[in-house]
Amino acid sequence: MVTRTNKMKLEGMVAIVSGTGPNIGQAIAKTLAREGCRVVCSDVNLSQAQKVAQEINASGGTAMAIQADITVASQVKAMVEKTVAEFGGIDILVNNAAISIPKGILDMSEEEWRRSIDITLTGTFLCSKYVAQVMVEQKRRGRIVNIISTSGHRGRKNVIAYCATKGGLLNFTRAMAMDLAPYGIRVNSVSPTRTGIALATGQPHSGVGIPLGRSGRPADQAEAVLFLVSDEADFITGTDLLVDGGSLATWTVD
Repeated sequence: MVTRTNKMKLEGMVAIVSGTGPNIGQAIAKTLAREGCRVVCSDVNLSQAQKVAQEINASGGTAMAIQADITVASQVKAMVEKTVAEFGGIDILVNNAAISIPKGILDMSEEEWRRSIDITLTGTFLCSKYVAQVMVEQKRRGRIVNIISTSGHRGRKNVIAYCATKGGLLNFTRAMAMDLAPYGIRVNSVSPTRTGIALATGQPHSGVGIPLGRSGRPADQAEAVLFLVSDEADFITGTDLLVDGGSLATWTVD
């Protein structure tokens, strides 16, 4: 029998999860709450954030919802300030919010390109910057996890901005890890593949092209994040954890 120890180690910690819609972000928020974290569910869609926070509170956890457009610095600052005022500090940040526009180089408009960069790259930068400042000021050994994608590791047709921004986040993770290592703040990332397809499309998961024979589930990514923010990962920083069923280990492509 395996005895879980994470809960006591995360008990009372404060986590912000961006993009807590009905997919990976929701699973991450609920998993961290299950293990004792007080969780801020952040989303540009307030009703989505409220739904997740309410479900966490109803199950005995502690959570609050905050609406924030992460492309706007003032809204990110306000989110961070409200979190500190309510919970006393911040220990964990999970940058999950992103956007995927299904267009290639010939079809994508400049406006769509810039929107992709603003949400996925600049939004992650702003959240990380203002949360890290609090961690440094309060001398907390924080943990930051960025959600990437296998699309950040290889090219895919008709999602050029998504591939570019997720690829950028990979090196952003490494660079930020170097910036924050002197303060004891660890920065890592997780790369899912085809996670939540059934939720988005209403179709069953398909394992075609994935060595382990199924698509990803939000819980797969949530448990990986849980590991990276736990003390068991205390000597891991600047690393991307592939949670992709072996997709990047094979020549098979979608």
